[in-house]
Amino acid sequence: MASGSAGPQETGEGFELAVAGGEVTGRRVNEAIERGQASADTAVFMCECGRVGCNTMIPMRLTDYEAVRTDFDRFFVAPGHEIGDVDRVVERHPDYLVVIKTGDAREVARDADPRARMPDEDKRQ
Repeated sequence: MASGSAGPQETGEGFELAVAGGEVTGRRVNEAIERGQASADTAVFMCECGRVGCNTMIPMRLTDYEAVRTDFDRFFVAPGHEIGDVDRVVERHPDYLVVIKTGDAREVARDADPRARMPDEDKRQ
């Protein structure tokens, strides 16, 4: 199978869960990046798409990253990296799209969101 081509297993619940797992991993990396850049205005974040092997980095102001993170099901991806069975585009920016998770991927995002387990006053630190 050629790189980037759709394979027969790229639909259904198993595919959605695998994509959601990749997205959650990207989210964890970005949360660590943000913590390490607390005194900076900008940082370079990892695309939060669920594409296997994606290593796209997106420069973003920390305030813009926080705007994406207003809810557990909001992620950012590079343009063209949205996955139709899992993502619904809700915002378009020049360097990234904001998507919300749908279906089973939404539940995986909720269960894995580290901010969902923090008291409100700790979520913005």
